[in-house]
Amino acid sequence: MMRPPKVLRPFGYPSQFNTPRNPRHVRMETRKWLPLHKIWKPFEVALLTPALDADLIATFNRIPLGPRPFVITFESHLPRLFNYENSAAFRYFSRRLASRRCRAIVPISGFARKMFLNQHQGSPLYEALLAKLTNPIHPNIPVPKSRPRADRRQAKTLRCVFVGGHFIRKGGLSVLHAAKVAQQRGWPIEFHIVSNMTMGARNGVWTDPTNLDFAADLLAALDLPNVHHHGKIPNAALLELLSSADVSLLPTLSDTYGYSVIESFAMGVPVIGTACCALPEVIEDGYNGYLIDLPVTDMGIWDQLWAHDHDSPEYQRILRTTAEDVGMSILSRLEALVHDRGLLEALSDNAFQTAQDRFDASKRGPELEALYLNLLGAPSVA
Repeated sequence: MMRPPKVLRPFGYPSQFNTPRNPRHVRMETRKWLPLHKIWKPFEVALLTPALDADLIATFNRIPLGPRPFVITFESHLPRLFNYENSAAFRYFSRRLASRRCRAIVPISGFARKMFLNQHQGSPLYEALLAKLTNPIHPNIPVPKSRPRADRRQAKTLRCVFVGGHFIRKGGLSVLHAAKVAQQRGWPIEFHIVSNMTMGARNGVWTDPTNLDFAADLLAALDLPNVHHHGKIPNAALLELLSSADVSLLPTLSDTYGYSVIESFAMGVPVIGTACCALPEVIEDGYNGYLIDLPVTDMGIWDQLWAHDHDSPEYQRILRTTAEDVGMSILSRLEALVHDRGLLEALSDNAFQTAQDRFDASKRGPELEALYLNLLGAPSVA
């Protein structure tokens, strides 16, 4: 009997969402990789790990070095060499993608596919890259058989959860503004913040100014009685917190996907997010959550993101105004749910149904396995 092909995936949080979780027809092995970017920044896009024993490497964003064939899943640009687009490194890694070793290029969303095509428009490698580009395969997650979130129609408070390490980029200021106004109005809404509070350009957050004084009073809202700051918590604890929540919040300014959205759906929690990047592909306004309008470019990116020097007073004013406007839009949705718990339960059911239909690992995993087998020329599976 032939042994099933061995597929290697790199160690890392995104890999579990973008490879089979319980494979039946391939052998998946997770392996650590060398952090070459500590030697030279452009190597951040590279993956170097022992792989000669693998039939295929299934990677996310990072382009494998070495002779083994690979399939690469990605979230926006590829190669992800920002500010190195005219460098020899960018040309080298683009050639790796166009080479026969790269068997398929898999976007996790329509947004990612559109970004990739736009990035390589006019390149001599465009046709070769296009031939490898697949339709989007969205991330997957284990989904319970029944909705974990309990019916909270009789609860005295509306419980919201915000998840995001990059606090300002993910929309944390909007959440705090909503919390501040809700507290002033005496509304029964509590806000749970799960974040290590990474902020500022010095910490590598591309949406943020260097000086954060413009947001000092908003950040002070972390101490309000209706705000509970949990810091960074293990994923199991996060899922437990989500399962006891009513609404998940992701009013992001720049987020290619947002795994917290599908984690929330899997718990039966609807999501309020901004209509940018891939979120409109996942959140259906009025069905499994709500989308807050944000002015975006033709590519779906917040149109103010690169329109100003981030340390200019004008950008800081825009960032502050946007946070407050989005926060008030969130609050208007939450107010409706405070008064209509039946609507909240319908959104919860729909969020859970979305997770079962679109993101359940038991359904998406076999599709990924079939892709791997097809790329290797092995017999496919039903």
